[in-house]
Amino acid sequence: MPGGPSLYSARMAHALGARVTLLTALSPGFDRACLAGLDVRPSPAAVLPRYANSYDGQGDRTQLLLEPGDPLRIPSGAFEQEPDVLLVAPAYHEFEACPPIAARFTGIDLQGPLRTTHGVVVKPHPNPRAAAQPFVREGDFVFFSEEDTPDADGLARYVASLGATVLLTRGYRGATLFSGGTQRQLSAIPANPIDPTGAGDCFATAFMVRLAETDDIEAACSFGLAAGALAVEGFGIGGIPTREQIEQRLAREAA
Repeated sequence: MPGGPSLYSARMAHALGARVTLLTALSPGFDRACLAGLDVRPSPAAVLPRYANSYDGQGDRTQLLLEPGDPLRIPSGAFEQEPDVLLVAPAYHEFEACPPIAARFTGIDLQGPLRTTHGVVVKPHPNPRAAAQPFVREGDFVFFSEEDTPDADGLARYVASLGATVLLTRGYRGATLFSGGTQRQLSAIPANPIDPTGAGDCFATAFMVRLAETDDIEAACSFGLAAGALAVEGFGIGGIPTREQIEQRLAREAA
């Protein structure tokens, strides 16, 4: 089924009413139905990154990398005007650093760069700081999960020391925000999980869209947590929530 952090991010932003441009690679014969409503600017690729995910009864994931995919070439002058939000979301190692694209707000999804493999089994990168550093710029917002690296808090503090704001997601335990030398726990919004795939991407995208709308990190955190909670309650990209659903969940939690 179609997936990957860039697709989840693009579809989440579209569901929130954003005008979305997706820079991605497409292989021959790719079913473009999942790209409806998006301004897709594709680069040709023989193969795309492809994973197999399985979850145990506790929700812990075993992941296989079936195809690493071809490199993604980001064209110069990709946008006619500066975007409000740039989301950088590689599925694996399609590019080696944050592309030099200016935006009002930039979010970096580190899950792909923080992966390596042993055979086909996905494992955490042995040097997460070296993997993360080329993607981190001062003032940006960086997202990853505690499942992505063994010392997630240590990596979050390191990335924050480079001048970024870090949102470390913790599944049903919410998230932690790292900024400068401080950190703050964000409580999860309760959910009835069915499929956790893509929930972190929905959280990050909803956070960034709401941040651009309000310039309010507190509001963005709440909005992102509600989006992530709703995303796990459906299958695949079909579980991506609408703005109305997010607002209803927030209102229910506040009642």
